[in-house]
Amino acid sequence: MSEGSTGELRTAGGVLRATVMPGEGRKQIRSVRFAGDVVQQPEGSLLRLEEALAGATIDEAPARIEGYFADHPDAIGGASAGDFLTVLTLAFMKVRKGSSTAPDPADWKKQV
Repeated sequence: MSEGSTGELRTAGGVLRATVMPGEGRKQIRSVRFAGDVVQQPEGSLLRLEEALAGATIDEAPARIEGYFADHPDAIGGASAGDFLTVLTLAFMKVRKGSSTAPDPADWKKQV
């Protein structure tokens, strides 16, 4: 099993990281782990958010994150629902880039 792809984002509370393990489907999240400068009340709140995202597609992630924060508005301090979605998207972009056969646009300038 590979170690996954990690995204990092500076938030009002500090740094937030997400490590994504891709699933079988092109857009599927097998699992995600969040870490960083956040406060959990109660302990285990990050784990419950991670569990809510396991098996989802990246397209389903916004609704699941927003739903979690709506149901548990004070469970995670130091980062917003938007911060979690952004860092998850950054990590998932690395997953997609690693599995893509499309040419890297950064290489185009080198050829000119």
